[in-house]
Amino acid sequence: MNAQPPQKFTLEEIAERKKKLLNEIHAQKKAMTATTREIFAPLAPATNKADALMRSFNTGMAVFDGVVMGIKIMRKIRAYFRNLR
Repeated sequence: MNAQPPQKFTLEEIAERKKKLLNEIHAQKKAMTATTREIFAPLAPATNKADALMRSFNTGMAVFDGVVMGIKIMRKIRAYFRNLR
């Protein structure tokens, strides 16, 4: 076995490390908050007809994709429960 002597820390080192880690946590929290606000921010109003049309098309495609995925999931679930009998 490797018998290494235990590492000794002073109270000052522990307090300094704690302070540094708290600063890192606060910085990460600010970054996460900014990212969340950016993701969930309301869309800016469309400036022209092309933007409005593309936004409508994208929304429609997202709804269609969600419906198709839901149908596929329901079929898989039904097939799973049919196989249990």
